[in-house]
Amino acid sequence: MESFVTMQSCKRYVLLVILFFFVRNTLTSVTHYSIPEEMKEGSVVANLATDLSLDVKTLNQRKMRLDIIANKKYLDVNKETGELYVVEKIDRENICNTKSSASCYLRLEVILENPVRIFNIEVEISDMNDNAPQFRRDVIHLDISEAALKGERFSLSNAVDPDVGINSVKTYHLSESEHFNIEVQTGREGSKFADLILTKTLDREQHAVHNLILTAVDGGTPARSGTASVIVHVLDTNDNTPTFVKLNYNLKIMENSPIGSLVVHLNATDLDEGSNSDITYSYSLYTSEKTQDTFNLNPSSGEITVKGMLNYEDFRIYDMEVIATDKGASALSGQCTIKILVEDMN
Repeated sequence: MESFVTMQSCKRYVLLVILFFFVRNTLTSVTHYSIPEEMKEGSVVANLATDLSLDVKTLNQRKMRLDIIANKKYLDVNKETGELYVVEKIDRENICNTKSSASCYLRLEVILENPVRIFNIEVEISDMNDNAPQFRRDVIHLDISEAALKGERFSLSNAVDPDVGINSVKTYHLSESEHFNIEVQTGREGSKFADLILTKTLDREQHAVHNLILTAVDGGTPARSGTASVIVHVLDTNDNTPTFVKLNYNLKIMENSPIGSLVVHLNATDLDEGSNSDITYSYSLYTSEKTQDTFNLNPSSGEITVKGMLNYEDFRIYDMEVIATDKGASALSGQCTIKILVEDMN
């Protein structure tokens, strides 16, 4: 009797082990397919009846259905033929919106009744080059000093491409420029970005704004040509001295000219901008006190007017040197000489 019980227990154990392996293999066995994204609606992916060794004639009777582990039902099964087909065009970037992995899957369950069977299906969605690289900003503004040295580099905003692998951003191109070039760098995750390289020193007075076009190109076939405008504003440095219209002035004035009379309006210009071009006027140390007491120099306007009485018999020639100085951090100056002849009244 004891031997009979032992034999029955062993049989049960063997049956349980067989059942365990059957269930485990049923649950873990996965049928794998691979299709490109953007397949047309109605396109057949595979024949599940053939691949799963099912009798086509019993599919309706066994209430064959397809459950998709996703928000949308992109695929369905034809219960008459067992064909798996596309019911809605698949956009890989909507299903797998992260670029951390090059793989993207739709996971399905094929369920039948009488008897109940469950088949796990994986449909890999391969990437198509259906997206062009795009920059985060259509216009990239850069401020670069005209004192920047040749070889200096400036980071640019990189382009992004929802596609993966070879279909993602591969390189960049820059429109032809005498002053700039780019160097393409590769990030840790394979992302590409560009640095703007200064190849020739800038001169704001010759070219204050540089308009460039940066193009991001992916590696797909055919490649897809995203663009951004790069506008370089050249910042001024105080590298130009104030300049008078003439370096030497020879003027005449009547001895009866009243105080306040305008002798000359000096005009110095500076090609720089802002405070670097604001000018103040002053007498140099070579201008005598007698001259400074007789003629007034307006430091803002550059106007020279009569300040004291003029007398031909007393003093006939006045020499002066006027300096124009800008207001830059490292001020620069230019000068001119003026000779004033007092004319006699009868």
